[in-house]
Amino acid sequence: MPESARGRKGGVDAGAAAPAVSSNVLFLGLTSLVTDLSAEMVASVLPLYLTVRLGFSVLQFGAADGLLQVVAAVAALSGALLADRWRRYREAAGAGYALSAASRLGLLGAHGWLPVLAWLGADRLGKGIRTGPRDALLSLSAPPGRLTEAFGLHRAFDTGGALLGPLLAVALLGVAPGSYSTVFTAAFLIAVVGLAVLALFVENRRPTDAAPMGPAGESAGEGPRRLWTPLGELWANRALRRLLAAAALLSLPAVSDSLLFLALRHQAGVDSRLFPSLFVAESLVYLLFAVPMGRLADRVGAGRVLLGGQVALGCCFAVLLAPAPHGWSVLALPVLLGLYFAASDGVIAALTSQTVPASARTTGLALVGVVLAAGRGTATLGFGAVWTRAGPGAALADALVLTLVSGTFAAVLLRSSRRPAPAIAASGVSAPEVSTAEVSTAEVAAAARGTRSRGRGLGRGLRWPSGPRVGAFAVVVAVCLTGVVAVSVRDGRREAAAVRASTARRTEPAASPGAARSVPMTASLPALLARPHLLVLDAAEGAGFGRVEAVDVRDPAGPRAPTSLTCDRVDQQAGRGICLRDDRASARAGVAVFDDRLRVLFRLPIAGLASRTRVAPDGRIGAVTTFVAGDAYNIDTFSTRTLLIDLTAGRIVADLEDFAMSRAGRRMHAIDENLWGVTFAADSDTFYATLHTGDHYYLIRGHVRDRRAEILRDGVECPSLSPAGDRIAYKSRRSHGFAPATWRLHVLDLATGADRPLAETRNVDDQAAWTDNDHVSYAVANTGPGRPLADTWTVPADGTGRPRLLVPSAQSVVTVAPPASG
Repeated sequence: MPESARGRKGGVDAGAAAPAVSSNVLFLGLTSLVTDLSAEMVASVLPLYLTVRLGFSVLQFGAADGLLQVVAAVAALSGALLADRWRRYREAAGAGYALSAASRLGLLGAHGWLPVLAWLGADRLGKGIRTGPRDALLSLSAPPGRLTEAFGLHRAFDTGGALLGPLLAVALLGVAPGSYSTVFTAAFLIAVVGLAVLALFVENRRPTDAAPMGPAGESAGEGPRRLWTPLGELWANRALRRLLAAAALLSLPAVSDSLLFLALRHQAGVDSRLFPSLFVAESLVYLLFAVPMGRLADRVGAGRVLLGGQVALGCCFAVLLAPAPHGWSVLALPVLLGLYFAASDGVIAALTSQTVPASARTTGLALVGVVLAAGRGTATLGFGAVWTRAGPGAALADALVLTLVSGTFAAVLLRSSRRPAPAIAASGVSAPEVSTAEVSTAEVAAAARGTRSRGRGLGRGLRWPSGPRVGAFAVVVAVCLTGVVAVSVRDGRREAAAVRASTARRTEPAASPGAARSVPMTASLPALLARPHLLVLDAAEGAGFGRVEAVDVRDPAGPRAPTSLTCDRVDQQAGRGICLRDDRASARAGVAVFDDRLRVLFRLPIAGLASRTRVAPDGRIGAVTTFVAGDAYNIDTFSTRTLLIDLTAGRIVADLEDFAMSRAGRRMHAIDENLWGVTFAADSDTFYATLHTGDHYYLIRGHVRDRRAEILRDGVECPSLSPAGDRIAYKSRRSHGFAPATWRLHVLDLATGADRPLAETRNVDDQAAWTDNDHVSYAVANTGPGRPLADTWTVPADGTGRPRLLVPSAQSVVTVAPPASG
């Protein structure tokens, strides 16, 4: 190109050149804002989605997170080599953005951990492909002398999306609770908008220090270049080698923020519904400090800012190690993480751009990205492994020590980077390269003026696009936003209809009065309570649903006596009973402790919806389990809380999640513990229960006084101890994954380990009860109009015989022997 043409195109007039450069920076930022909004909608629920819904352990989560980071980094290096070869930065970045958008759509059809990981891998692959070309394009579009600030502005846009994404995810899940498909669909449509910004408004740039590339990848006057040639050129750069070593050291303690937030949830008990807000707070701090950190790095040196970020990371571990972290740590951790990323991500990208030649800038950025991802992936995997083996405290202490050691060595390597870069170097070139580098004559003049250009702003004289491109963009936005609203409204209505149907079944009269089996309420309550009897919950739809009723143990299908108690679950032993009832409107449960005359002695409010309750044989202690998030029990998306209650004093004495769990003599630490189905031994200290973690349903044996429990075997849900204390009746899962679960009753001999299925072959979603040492009873759900919601059946405990109807139109049946007189 003639020099005169270059002067006109490059802009002899600095004021004419600056707006086009600034437009690219801002539209690249807008692309990242919209795309990150889409990505963070998914990412903000991902830690709980993987650990709670898919059952990942801490080690599995750390391995998956670290592996996905490495996938992204390797993809970034491959994409960068291709981009540097063909100089088509926008097209390479667009391919990455398109793959990430497609991954959101793919998650809609993923119904297991392997397909979910595959689509998450596709998202990280797309992120890796786009990162290098996008950053190279950003460096080629930055105003002279303000490269770090331009990267900081881009990271601020990027973080704006990260801030809005979790908020939108929370809002969508508020409209359609539990509907991940709503989030995934909306995320895909929003990602399409980001792709449109890139395609319609971002201009491609190429460094002018490189000759035009031929079809075989050769430069004018040169032979064909090998694809990996830039790697050799970069490795010869001593400054880049020092930067790579420093990046490796700085990344070694950089544990994933998702895993640190899970540690905070474990340490401080953060509510699952508030979990995405931690990412919002982190992103807000990042957004506020990304540009100031970039300006600070331009003034005092990138190395100093990077080391300051490392101090913030060390403080994160120190906060989590503080004894009994509460509200202040919940706020401090996302603030410190936001500061750490603001002082790291954009700064190290800008420092890399200043270090490598423009002709291999994309590859250089990707190479640093590979080192950072490998270090961070190793940190996350190691943190998860130490947590699993020795607990979160040991993992946090090790990470803090590693931060101090690696930061010290990195400070030595970053000595030359602790000084401000010359203004001309901020454009990514050294002084001898000025005549052939990508900076124009006007840019050199602007760089020479130094601080006079700094106060004018990156958006000075911005030329906004107009014409058909704006119209096309408006159409894309309108279509995508309409789709988001439509999907949200549709799924919200489906959820509301399901809730109404569930409520109607519990509260409305039967559809065909008189069609259900009629049970006479003619028995005398005092007479029944004076002799062995059954307490049952009325399972017929109507006004009496859930009412506690008494029936003669000798005639279970006979007349009943109604009581004043209404419960969702009931149990009674030795003159003390628990009535567990929930209010679905407020998602809270209540416990009523009653005596042998069914008089309420104590009332206790607890969180969640009623699930199970059991009373110890001596009547002194009881257990209640609730769903703390109100999730349905048969789709594997639930979280439980199991409390032990002193029935003589009317107070909560323990939460089973606080008990020390061990397996084969080794302490077990799991962040996704769910416990339910408590059953007590005769001493009222020993108990059995189900522990769910990962994809395992363990039978545990615990001791109330010692606050400890041990795993006995896998595959046992809702155990029930026989009167002799030698066998466990339980339900064995017959289906897994995302399909509705089904179960079959089994009996396990605790001494021999012999396990046999019972003669009942229907699906039983209940905690069995022993009517005597040879028979168990259980509720079986009914379907169809006019039928009671459940009947209680009985079957021999040795696997023989046939099921027999025990108490019609009843559930939660309890055999009660009145206390001896005198």
